[in-house]
Amino acid sequence: MTAPAPKIATTAPAPKPTATATSSTKATAKTAAKATTQAAAALATVCKPLTARPTNTFPGTTVVADNFESGNPSKWTVNTGGNGTAAIVSNAFVTGACSTHLHATTALGSIATLTKTIPAGLGQVYADGFFDVQTTAVVAAVNAYLQFYMGTTRIASVYRNTTDGRLRLEALTSTGTWARTKLTSTAVTTGRWHHIQMHVLPNGTTSALEIWLDGVRLYHTNNNDGRTGAVTSVSTGNEFTSQQGDLYLDNLIIKGQAQVTSNCNTAVPTNTFPGQVVVVDGFECGNLAKWTVHTMGDGAATVQGATVHSGPDAARLATSPNSKSMANLSHAIPAGSTGVYIDGWFDITAIGPVGNDVPYFRFFTGATRFADIYRYNSTGALWLRVLNPAGTNSYARLTKTAVTVSAWHHVQMHVAANGAATTLQIWLDGVQVYNSSAVSTSPTSTTSVMLGSEHYPQPASINIDDVIVKSVP
Repeated sequence: MTAPAPKIATTAPAPKPTATATSSTKATAKTAAKATTQAAAALATVCKPLTARPTNTFPGTTVVADNFESGNPSKWTVNTGGNGTAAIVSNAFVTGACSTHLHATTALGSIATLTKTIPAGLGQVYADGFFDVQTTAVVAAVNAYLQFYMGTTRIASVYRNTTDGRLRLEALTSTGTWARTKLTSTAVTTGRWHHIQMHVLPNGTTSALEIWLDGVRLYHTNNNDGRTGAVTSVSTGNEFTSQQGDLYLDNLIIKGQAQVTSNCNTAVPTNTFPGQVVVVDGFECGNLAKWTVHTMGDGAATVQGATVHSGPDAARLATSPNSKSMANLSHAIPAGSTGVYIDGWFDITAIGPVGNDVPYFRFFTGATRFADIYRYNSTGALWLRVLNPAGTNSYARLTKTAVTVSAWHHVQMHVAANGAATTLQIWLDGVQVYNSSAVSTSPTSTTSVMLGSEHYPQPASINIDDVIVKSVP
């Protein structure tokens, strides 16, 4: 038996005319028919197909980026059942003039979903979209935003719980039980657009989960007890008939990338600098557990396997021009250290506007940054910035040519904080580009080092690998 075709509506159906008996009723029917035609025309879907496709800064290969301005959901597998419908509409949108409306009721078998299959080899997935719940499910039921599947098994989802309106996460553990987490303390408002993003990396006991709501990251772990395998599809809409409601969708983006493979026994990087090892990380454990991770807004700090210097994995810091977007890794330096050596590999794949910079290493005493190096977007050159005793900054350009993007570069730095007699040494790709033992600054010790954005806006995408930090007692 052939399954029925999905119900995809674009305009409201006109009612069937009734039989006429007199000239007056004929005139009335003619007027009613005209009104019906005008109403149908008013409801006709009018999209803007030239509207730019949605984009984001998440890593990976774009599986789909859809603003529904084509006037149809052909990029998706549409599943409707019972009286459920999936319609392209013009009465609600984030950009352009169209969105998708998924409608389901309490009737038996009422289903409406969109699903996207993830290509093999891209089992680590980021899903991103705008959602507007107009009509909610009944109390104790849910309105599902995003659902991640491994085959026919749902392994993670984010949804609005109708009982209290809060955003919640549901994830399947390695033992087959469900772990449920409340993500917000207040209700997610209905009748308005919300930006929801989710990252899922199935990797057993080191699975990664991240969820953002309206640009704020609400949840993040690299050590979730999850399933082992790959995400094979992502859907939005109601999975069960008890999840009735009206959900509008716009600007959906799904990206996939190679999964991180954890192998903590992989050989760690080494160098010949003196001192005691504070931290050494090739990120082969598949997490950022050795670092203090700080993100804000839609900034992301992850481990990925798509762009690496050595081994299967590397770290990635991504920030956007959006307000409060920030991501960095930091590590404390043992008290009493007279000097610090830091060594790492960087591949910058995206930069911000002219006048901004992309940071490499930053040195702090307490909360005060006193020395750092960065790639200046205006020229691409490597620069050094030092905080003077008077509280102002001095700058030194370290290269005449641009540090190329989308290529790995070896960056090393030595700082021995000693007030007006501070030592600073810097190497780029094995060549020393700065060396002085008479740099004037205030601090006499380094208490921490940082990789990534200290503040916002510093939009960039930075891959980092094989980092070594040593301190000299």
